[in-house]
Amino acid sequence: MAGTRGTYRKTAQRREQILEAAFAIFAKNGYTASSVNEIARAVGITQTGVLHHFAGGKLALLTAVLQQRDALAEENLRGKTGREFLAALVEISRVQAGQRGVVQLYRNLSTEAVDPEHPAHNYFRERLGRIIEAVTQAFSEVLAEDGLKPGIEPHAAALNTLAMTEGLETLWLQGLDVDMAEGIRWHINGFLAKPL
Repeated sequence: MAGTRGTYRKTAQRREQILEAAFAIFAKNGYTASSVNEIARAVGITQTGVLHHFAGGKLALLTAVLQQRDALAEENLRGKTGREFLAALVEISRVQAGQRGVVQLYRNLSTEAVDPEHPAHNYFRERLGRIIEAVTQAFSEVLAEDGLKPGIEPHAAALNTLAMTEGLETLWLQGLDVDMAEGIRWHINGFLAKPL
């Protein structure tokens, strides 16, 4: 039994190493210009070794990298509603300021995935839909407590908040002096009757 646990631990560690290498290579080269062979070399195993852990190849790796990152962000939002949810969005932006590679990977891949033929196209469309729905819900909850400025429509506020977030990330990646978290806080406060 102990041998089985040791094997499982080694397998989990190897999977994590592969994901870290895939993340770094996708962030540097983009999905299209990256290869499973390149990821395998970075980990010191064969392409067959990578496929042992990720049978779907490069697409399976991409999906795992994206899901791993999204799971961390979603954990920070779980159980939060209304103003608390909106404040958590600001904190996610603050954390991302220390994760340039993650932000760069998402910006690069989301740009590539605008093409309907890109393997991550549906992933990003669904992800954006989930984000817009969740942020709309948060603004709707604030509205129900008379917490929005007059005339603010929750769905429009959510779309604008997402656009501002992605725009600030792009400016930050370009090296401009941008405080993403405070920029998002300032933007969200423009919709709220009482600032965060």
